[in-house]
Amino acid sequence: MSKLPNTARARSQLFQLLALGFVHPTEEFHRLLENGSYPLALARAAHAALGMDIVIGHTLADYSDYEADYINLFQMGKRGQPIIHLNAGDYEELLDGGSRPEFLLEYSGWYRHFGLKTNEDDQANELPDHIVCQLELLAWLTHLESTTSSPESQTDYQRAQRDFFQRHFYPMLELLVTAMQRENSKNPISPFFLKLATTSLEAVSLIQSQLLATVGEASHKTDNPDQIASVNLWG
Repeated sequence: MSKLPNTARARSQLFQLLALGFVHPTEEFHRLLENGSYPLALARAAHAALGMDIVIGHTLADYSDYEADYINLFQMGKRGQPIIHLNAGDYEELLDGGSRPEFLLEYSGWYRHFGLKTNEDDQANELPDHIVCQLELLAWLTHLESTTSSPESQTDYQRAQRDFFQRHFYPMLELLVTAMQRENSKNPISPFFLKLATTSLEAVSLIQSQLLATVGEASHKTDNPDQIASVNLWG
């Protein structure tokens, strides 16, 4: 495994773009898909961050069909419930017998620790464990890594990314991709959303390997969500 190169700014952009792909569709974003701007930006970010050559593809659906695909797949396509869950807490394997409120508190602790908070706008419907919130946290951590002039702080932000990957994001993303592939084998789903998810998993897997080679394995694990905001998360 090669160590993490100096690509924090590119990684931040990659996480921002991946998050944008999982947000509830807007007509503006659909235009960026249709004219190829979003696929091109994502391909360039993946190449700059990881040397990945990806082709995410354009959506062939018009906006109303594209939005309907998103709603059907991620919001209310199966008796009013998502076919594929974008919230980590909807995967029983990740709750591991714990309660949903405690699970959400752990995510909120991460955001609070790094000066972030989830959107409280009435139109926002993302819970703290939503994939968009998680990707935005990673974009923020890599932004902080890219702007610090302190080698010690840079290492701290890299450790924070490693911990968040290992404890939360990577396990959730594996389950998400597996669920999408399983559903696609029965009832074909939007190629765009399937490719977006598999590309996210591939990119995160590469970054996680680089982080582990650079800063090593975590030396401790904190299970109590009440301690997340005060503990040194990257020790």
